Amino acid sequence: MRIKSEDITIISETSSLEGKLKMPGDVIIMGSFKGSIISRTLEIFKDGKAFGSIEAENVTIAGHFEGELACSGLLTIAKTGTVKGRVAYVALSVERGGLLDAEIFQLESTDTKLIPFDRKKPHTEK
Repeated sequence: MRIKSEDITIISETSSLEGKLKMPGDVIIMGSFKGSIISRTLEIFKDGKAFGSIEAENVTIAGHFEGELACSGLLTIAKTGTVKGRVAYVALSVERGGLLDAEIFQLESTDTKLIPFDRKKPHTEK
């Protein structure tokens, strides 16, 4: 008999992970992560920290994130959350006390296919 899994990946409070995660389900960060994540949903808990790039449908940040984030659904920044870097989103919610210190881009629709950020400098620079 096979046991069904829920496709949830958890980085615990005492864990520190570096690398590349490509997960079909949900990722929860309670500890520390550095690298890139592609998942359905991502949640960074209050004491969690992530640095690098994220591509996900829905993202909730109650901890700290620095880097590039592309969210094809709802991006929620909780009152204890901090986001710094570059952010592309369809829908955005920032609770009072949450910090969004980023270059932001609103995607046109939920049907928009996520495209990783172009590593070139913006065309406005000479």
